[in-house]
Amino acid sequence: MNSVQENKNELEAAVRYCESAITRAKQTIESMEFRQQAASKAWHEQTGREAALEREVRELRERVNLRDDQIAMLERKLSTHKWNTYPFKEGDLYYVINQLDGTWVESVWDDESESMHDNTNVPSHPHRVYFTVDQKNVLDKFKPEDE
Repeated sequence: MNSVQENKNELEAAVRYCESAITRAKQTIESMEFRQQAASKAWHEQTGREAALEREVRELRERVNLRDDQIAMLERKLSTHKWNTYPFKEGDLYYVINQLDGTWVESVWDDESESMHDNTNVPSHPHRVYFTVDQKNVLDKFKPEDE
C-alpha cells in the first residue's frame, strides 16, 4: 500500500508542478501581451508623430518654395526698375557755383540737368556740386560783403 500512496503523492506533486508551470506560462503570456500592446501603442504614437512631422516638413517646403518664388519675382521687378540716382526731382530749384566768377547759378532740375549730371566728359564734374535753396542761404550768410 505504500507504493500506491507513494505513487499518488508523486502524481499529486507532478500535478502541482504542472499547475505551477501552467500558471507561470499564463503569467508570461500576459506579460508578453502587455509588452506587445505597449510596443504597439508606442509604434502607433511614433508613426503618428512621424506622419505629423512629414506633413509639417511638406508644408514648410511649400512655404519656402513660395518665398523663393516671391523673392525671384521681386528680383525681376528690381532689375527692371529705373532707380532715381539724381539729387533732385524734376522741377526742384537748385544752385551751382559758377566756376569762373564764383556767383550762384540758379536752375530748375529737368532732363538737361540729368544729362549734365550723367556727362562724364566734363573734367572733375564741377556741375555735380549742387546746393538746395536752404544750403545757398546758409552759405550766403558767410559770404563777405562786396566793399
